[in-house]
Amino acid sequence: MASTKSFAKITVDNVKRGCDQDWGCGSYGATRGNRTHNGLDIKAIPGQQIISPISGTVTRFPYPYGDDLRWTGIEIKNSDYHVKIFYLTPTVLQNAKVKQGQVIGRAQNIASKYSSSMTNHVHIEVRNAKTLELINPDTLL
Repeated sequence: MASTKSFAKITVDNVKRGCDQDWGCGSYGATRGNRTHNGLDIKAIPGQQIISPISGTVTRFPYPYGDDLRWTGIEIKNSDYHVKIFYLTPTVLQNAKVKQGQVIGRAQNIASKYSSSMTNHVHIEVRNAKTLELINPDTLL
């Protein structure tokens, strides 16, 4: 398994989204009503380039909201990690091999789904490739 802080930044400055008054906090493990936030939110300006945190293969383009297909994501896998990043428009193809640090998409305007009180961001979830257990992205970014 790769060492701590082994991921590339997914935005140029990689600033974590804090807490929005109406929408909760962007930290890993934050409570969201009756569930837990399984990822980490990184601030992103709509249209901003999003960078792959790992080298691997683009396996699919998941949708975070089954009832609203305007919002897209990307899943990248390698032998150590399965990474999902939501709220971006991918600029790479499915089954493409990507390198750590490569541009993989552009941030979407997620505030337009909720309201201007939502800080625009991308959401990253990481799983251990062998056990499929969630990993706190904060320990890797």
